[in-house]
Amino acid sequence: MGTVAMNFNDANAAQANVPGGRERLYELNATDDERLWATFIHLAGLGGFILPTASIFAPLILWLMKRKTSPFIDDHGREAVNFQISVILYAIVAAVLMTVCVGFVLVPLVLLLQIIASIVMAIRANGGEYVRYPVTIRFLS
Repeated sequence: MGTVAMNFNDANAAQANVPGGRERLYELNATDDERLWATFIHLAGLGGFILPTASIFAPLILWLMKRKTSPFIDDHGREAVNFQISVILYAIVAAVLMTVCVGFVLVPLVLLLQIIASIVMAIRANGGEYVRYPVTIRFLS
């Protein structure tokens, strides 16, 4: 990978231009505790593989507990909850499409998306980066 050029917009955030022309926003003043909570919120959605309702309720509960302590945690919690709600909806649609066999391909793809995206976003959150999940419906703004 090439070098990352930082572009400071204000005292709290920096924008980085990464290879491929994408820009990423980092929270410069995010404490270790804030980054850790944001990481936990993203990973909590994977709890749905143990207890089905945990995919929504685990990140929601963590977010509601910590959202007022930090704008960084608030942003990550809102994004994680939106993604988990979207994944549930996509899984329901894929399950219905099993009646025409398409769902047998879509269900594993939706689950794979949930696993990979949650882990990648947790890693990026732990690095102090603001993230946006792909294919997410923004229910909470």
